[in-house]
Amino acid sequence: MFSVQVSSRLRTQFTPLSTYLDLRTQVQEQLQENQLLMNEVSKDRAQLAMYQAAKGHGGQLMAALQQDARTVATQAGLTPVTGVGLSITIQYNPNLPYIQQYAGLFETTADQQLGLLVNDLFANGAKAISINGQRLVTTSSIRLVTTLNNITALQVNTVPITMPYVITAVGDVNRMQAVLTINEVVAQFALMQEQCTVTSYTGGSRSVTVPGYNGPLPGTWAKEVQGQ
Repeated sequence: MFSVQVSSRLRTQFTPLSTYLDLRTQVQEQLQENQLLMNEVSKDRAQLAMYQAAKGHGGQLMAALQQDARTVATQAGLTPVTGVGLSITIQYNPNLPYIQQYAGLFETTADQQLGLLVNDLFANGAKAISINGQRLVTTSSIRLVTTLNNITALQVNTVPITMPYVITAVGDVNRMQAVLTINEVVAQFALMQEQCTVTSYTGGSRSVTVPGYNGPLPGTWAKEVQGQ
């Protein structure tokens, strides 16, 4: 298995940021898809071994199925996760230096910016992530939606959220902090007059909780087709 690391640097000359974001998005999506596939293969192998071990023993098989159901619920993001991690708060700050070429950029690319950030975290040790209390799962969406009144709002899991945006991540603190440092995330947000504050929680009384996903699941609205 190989990995690709994408890092960003503060640019002294203006580069079309949309192209840069598109390329990073494609790379991160491929990395995340690869990791998800590897995880699925590992889970399937473990599940097969568990079923084979319980073969011929009804009680053991039932226990294995119940354990599998709990594991699936956890992996699907349906249960809360508490542990060491990070909290990242993003808030507009007019006191930060005004740079004309980046002025207002976050307002029009907030979904891409947050999407890149959470993909970086997932690819570097995050086990569970939420944005303003909305748990991110494989079917989650982060979208900018424009209303009929021409008002743009950010939605996560189709739920509108407002600033400050608080990203909570449970996982490997060192790896997550490292990718934030390498990609100069705080400085990049500051270019757009967005203050990015990162807080570490290293265990004990200092821990974070990512809530379980409580939105509709795939197939929720599906109906069985009756034969005619």
